[in-house]
Amino acid sequence: MMRRLDGFARGLGLDEATARRIVEQVVADMPLHTDDERVEWARNWLLAAASAE
Repeated sequence: MMRRLDGFARGLGLDEATARRIVEQVVADMPLHTDDERVEWARNWLLAAASAE
């Protein structure tokens, strides 16, 4: 999942450590969801993190 979101996170100006923490938290919070659902949620959180910086 991290590979799928790496370019997206970099495009937002987020460092790898921040993106990794967000992805790990989404995976931990959504164990029964599909990867596609987790990617969607992770993108939303990455957008929120980028706008907060």
